[in-house]
Amino acid sequence: MSKLFLDDLRSPDMIYAEPAAAAFFVVRSYTEFVKYIQENGLPSFISFDNDLGLNENGEVAPDGYAAAK
Repeated sequence: MSKLFLDDLRSPDMIYAEPAAAAFFVVRSYTEFVKYIQENGLPSFISFDNDLGLNENGEVAPDGYAAAK
């Protein structure tokens, strides 16, 4: 079972107890999220962050809701 963790700041061990936290592949941005899905398909479980901060241009980045859509 593959698990994906989308969050710009936190790590899985800050949210989930071990050993579950170690099972996640971590992506830090909407762009990394899309790339992962394109290359690997949909994982069995996704943990979405609602706020992904600012992008490289200082604009509000697409969030976890945009990734879910």
